[in-house]
Amino acid sequence: MIIFYKKILLALLATILLSAIVSFELIYLSKIQAVLTPLDKSSIPWRLVVSSDVDSGGASTFSLKESQNNIVYDFFLSKKVEYPYASFALRFLEQELHPSKHIDLTPYSKVKFDIRCQPENILSFTIYSFDENVSKAGDLATYRIPSTYFSCNPIRSTKEIQLDKLETPDWWLSQNASLASKNYSLKKTSSITFGNSAQSPLEINSSVVVENLMLEGRSHTKIFLGVGLLFVIWGIFALWTFKQYIKMLTINVQTRLQKDIPFIAYQQLSMETHKDKERDGLLRLMVTGYQDPDLSMETASKQLGMNKTKINEILKQEVGLTFNAYLNKLRLTEAARLLSENSGANVGEAAHLVGYNNVSYFNRLFKTEYGCTPKAFKNLTLDKNP
Repeated sequence: MIIFYKKILLALLATILLSAIVSFELIYLSKIQAVLTPLDKSSIPWRLVVSSDVDSGGASTFSLKESQNNIVYDFFLSKKVEYPYASFALRFLEQELHPSKHIDLTPYSKVKFDIRCQPENILSFTIYSFDENVSKAGDLATYRIPSTYFSCNPIRSTKEIQLDKLETPDWWLSQNASLASKNYSLKKTSSITFGNSAQSPLEINSSVVVENLMLEGRSHTKIFLGVGLLFVIWGIFALWTFKQYIKMLTINVQTRLQKDIPFIAYQQLSMETHKDKERDGLLRLMVTGYQDPDLSMETASKQLGMNKTKINEILKQEVGLTFNAYLNKLRLTEAARLLSENSGANVGEAAHLVGYNNVSYFNRLFKTEYGCTPKAFKNLTLDKNP
């Protein structure tokens, strides 16, 4: 048993190690990225579009600075209008060239970028997504605009925005009352926009630098394949463990059977050469009458004219067992022989043949003696009987 448990423990540790390696590889391989800046390395073609409140009578300004590796811009928010704004958008070319086509961002769970602002500012991040209920292809004014806000300062910092936790502004929902919820889809995305917020400073020259803009997510296909591989690994471990257990149980049963049959034979030899009349009579009664379901300490005491204490003393001295223990030993050993040597042997019939009228009781005693049920014992020993 100790060897068996050592093998199982080593196999378990090996399986855990292999699972850990597969899990780490899964985490690494399932990660997907779409680089957006710099533009010449972008996974998704786009062009930069700027806008301000000038178109609606305002005086806010917005100017881009040339840069190959990042997006650098200055803006000035004027108080001329109630809600001044200045923003830039990464307009995906697919949608610009074909208004009915959009970029599917559902594989990505977050957008990540480095940013610094002068002075400290609160900026907005917005996705323009096509809504099947209200949007018209190419008309961005009808697109849903899930958004969020983030802070930035003169010290460069990394921001991560979860794309599934954006919120559609209440004013937009109120204008599109036909929408039942704030849920949105990124399956048809037109652009990504950075702009000011209501907390942005007014009448002050501001500058922003955005670097290393990218989308990140996980490949569900690779995750499912990885999880499937883990199930296979643990399935193989479970199957191997089960086979090792059956192998160990088979060896134990065969060893026990080899041990018990000579034990009974030894007692028969002892009885044949024993000169004590009382012992001879008691042992002969049990060996020849164990299959009688009515055989008990009381019936043996009456037939032999011995008290129960004397019976147990003789058996303790001769076989090291009490009356009931030795009777069960005889019966179970014979039942084991019947089941192991006869392919057509029935568990219930074997129980009755050796003196048990209650099959459930027989099953319980047999499992305690041999470590498995009579049926399992039969399957393990049949055609393997030493």
